[in-house]
Amino acid sequence: MSTMSKTSESQPGDEWMSAQATIIACKQKWGYQSLPDNSVLPEYVVTFAYTANSRTYKGHYRANSIQVCGHTLEILYDPRHPSRNTGSDVPLNPWLKWGSWVLGLGAVLLVVWLWGDEDWFSK
Repeated sequence: MSTMSKTSESQPGDEWMSAQATIIACKQKWGYQSLPDNSVLPEYVVTFAYTANSRTYKGHYRANSIQVCGHTLEILYDPRHPSRNTGSDVPLNPWLKWGSWVLGLGAVLLVVWLWGDEDWFSK
């Protein structure tokens, strides 16, 4: 039996490196964030860049207000996988989002096409 610990996956901690990230873009999303009291706030996606191992990496996070380009923030990144960082919180890949919309629309159109010629309510 191995005595190796179960920390084979990197977790933010002492082995992660600190870097200064700079906000390079802030765009308002199409939708809004709903709050528990049924009010809504605009939602922004903020893009930041940082340098690790002489390369530039980008990350994204959500915000409820406009963020100023050029503002800096401190993040941690995994030196073994520098694209992994503690500043990013936008998990959904845009291709996955658009792909799910296309599949959903395709399913609706298929249902309409299959049952479109039937007059279900006249019987």
